[in-house]
Amino acid sequence: MFIQIICFLLFIFSLYYLFNQKSKISEPQKPKENKKKQKSRNSPDNPKIETKKEEKKEVIKEPNKEDITKYLIKTVKEGNNISKIYFYKNGHIILFCDEKKISLCLIKNFDFKENPKTCSKTIEKDLIVDICLSPEKKAIFCANKNSKSILYYTLEKIESKLKIIKQEKTIQCERPYEIKSIVCDNAGTLICTIGTNDDTEIQIFEPTSAELKFKQSTSAIQNLQMRMSPNDSDLLISTFMNDISVLNFEKSDKFNPESKKYENVYKFKRSSSIPVKARPLFYTLSNNEKFFAVSCDDKSVKIFRIYGNISESKIYAQINLENNTNVCYLFVDDFQNGKLEGYLAIESGNDILIYDINGNIYKELNDAHDSDIVGLYLTKEDNKDNTDKNKDLILISAGKEGRIKFWKI
Repeated sequence: MFIQIICFLLFIFSLYYLFNQKSKISEPQKPKENKKKQKSRNSPDNPKIETKKEEKKEVIKEPNKEDITKYLIKTVKEGNNISKIYFYKNGHIILFCDEKKISLCLIKNFDFKENPKTCSKTIEKDLIVDICLSPEKKAIFCANKNSKSILYYTLEKIESKLKIIKQEKTIQCERPYEIKSIVCDNAGTLICTIGTNDDTEIQIFEPTSAELKFKQSTSAIQNLQMRMSPNDSDLLISTFMNDISVLNFEKSDKFNPESKKYENVYKFKRSSSIPVKARPLFYTLSNNEKFFAVSCDDKSVKIFRIYGNISESKIYAQINLENNTNVCYLFVDDFQNGKLEGYLAIESGNDILIYDINGNIYKELNDAHDSDIVGLYLTKEDNKDNTDKNKDLILISAGKEGRIKFWKI
């Protein structure tokens, strides 16, 4: 009996042992290898998966630049450099120069069925600092650097070709330093000259007689620019201050007993200043001559409205830019009930930006020229009054590299 009890206990113990071993074998093992793999994924020693994801995030495709050639309708290449350029007759006459050559480009129309006619004249003995065209478009005045003189050229047709012919007439400016700028009034009876910063004297000559009519030192001229007002009564000159100085002409006739003739007598005075509240870099009259734009060193272009006399101008709007600009042009499309519609073209290195009056970018021409832009002008296509909204807007730009480009915007 005792033996039977012991055998039964041994049987029970053996069953318990077998069951316990089986449960240990069937118990799932902890995933040691999985932990190692997870560590390898997150460890800095092997960041393959995460690096690929980050590289995909960092690769950003640059937006394709607009093809600006679709706006380009004509390019005129004349010489290797342009230092000064001026636009007349709604952009149909373009006068420009480098240090040795005067060029005149005539545009019949902006569809360019015929190539523009260009005539040139090379200066041999001196360097050109500035040029201007007479109002009747028959004479060109050229200011020379070293001789401090103004040469006189006429435009003549010879064998059906327009040519620039040098005249014997020379205006000698008795200056201690070189001429900086010249400008002709709209009547064609006066030529105003100004010197460098060390020579603040304004000299006024009569072109026909080459006679000096008036001279006066202003003592505060920065000599950045000089422009004549539309009615020929004022001369605009930038100063060292944050304004534009307005110098007024007063013309009268006085009898000369020696010549027994009435002669023109001019009085010249600094009447007032237009407060710009920043240093002017460039300023220009609009196409309708009722506004003018001033680019300033505070990254803005200030638009002034002219009330009667230009000295009474008041600021109308201000367009803030990303950078300063040295060349700009304001085109007035319409002005009714105090509301101005138009466009402002500015240079930004070799790029051109066109803004609307509200300061929004209307058109952006990147890499418009291979060098800095020295001239901009906006006009309408073959439109006499220059305000027809149905006509295409034409942009004329000039690069220092010697190219003049015409764009249909």
